[in-house]
Amino acid sequence: MADVISLPVVKVTQPLGDLYIGRIRAGDLWSIAEADIGEIAEQRDNIYKFTGIQRKLNDKRVREIAAYVKTVDATFPTAIVLAASSKIASVAKDQRSLDLLVDKMELVERPDAGDDLYRPIVRIIDGQHRIAGLKEAGVADFEVNVSMFIDADVEDQARIFSVVNLEQTKVSKSLVYELFGYSTSWSPEKCAHDVCISLDTAESSPFAGRIKRLGDVTPGRSSEETFSQALIVEGILKHIVRNRVELIRDRDLGRRGRGWPPVDPTTARELVLRPFFVADDALSIAEILSNYFGAIENIWPKSWKAAGTGVILGRTNGFRALNRLFSDVYNHLSMPGEMVSIQEFEKFLSSAPFSDDHFTTENYPPGTSGESKLYRDFKASLGLE
Repeated sequence: MADVISLPVVKVTQPLGDLYIGRIRAGDLWSIAEADIGEIAEQRDNIYKFTGIQRKLNDKRVREIAAYVKTVDATFPTAIVLAASSKIASVAKDQRSLDLLVDKMELVERPDAGDDLYRPIVRIIDGQHRIAGLKEAGVADFEVNVSMFIDADVEDQARIFSVVNLEQTKVSKSLVYELFGYSTSWSPEKCAHDVCISLDTAESSPFAGRIKRLGDVTPGRSSEETFSQALIVEGILKHIVRNRVELIRDRDLGRRGRGWPPVDPTTARELVLRPFFVADDALSIAEILSNYFGAIENIWPKSWKAAGTGVILGRTNGFRALNRLFSDVYNHLSMPGEMVSIQEFEKFLSSAPFSDDHFTTENYPPGTSGESKLYRDFKASLGLE
């Protein structure tokens, strides 16, 4: 006897055809949904054929989603897009419910299907990482909204996938981080955002007026904004959490009003700003970063403030290299959770044998290779290896 999963739906008519928007339990969805993973298969006579429309699952992304769906404010407001055959999906006469015939949940072709599209399952057009994350987290009762296309052929499925993933403009990361300014709960992103704004607005900061907010030039400023807000925020986050799973868990603890566990000595040396974050002390983070980069500005003012191309120190790759170096320098000069003055940073960093004209793109090519070389050169010259 075949099983039936029924879900309430609303019919929507669009140029491509009708689709049905409804809701379904995650547990029901992952038991019947299958992704059509794209791959290149060798055919006869050395001819290769591309099959499938989906990218391969990214295990890291699945783990991040699994952590996220367990948080107190987890939500997927946009629909998971699915395709089903009319041989297994039937719409009630009142068009308010959709019945999916699930033939013993077996992923085999029905005898009367006729081709590979028609199986007793639904195909995922968009949303496979969300489904996999929900399954890994085991949150079967998490309800998701779905958009179901009936009898969409592979060409239509591919077209829908391309529209969903190519036609939408990505939101600037700087804008996303700016929105954490509205948060009333403490989180790594909220902390890093607050520190970033302090570094940008404090007159004594080496970053004063140089951080591009919202991913665009700040009104009323010149072109001296050489650092994006996302660059600074993500640089700070690297010293608070190891990865996005930890970030999501920290954010959830803040939303639930719970405290963070004490930072053990090993973690404090790896994540040097975490003790300040756990203590809800963004001011100290802003001060210590201002002292560190302020020392760099004092020692190499020409390179730090240089506008235009050709100089790396006061630009994106220079910041990334110096931000990596920060943990090494901080651990050399202090114990976890302690403040380091600008004078202490300056005394130590000035031992690096670099002139103010050294930090050119000739010595440090654009891209990650130049960034890594700058980091290694500083580390070696300061005896931190």
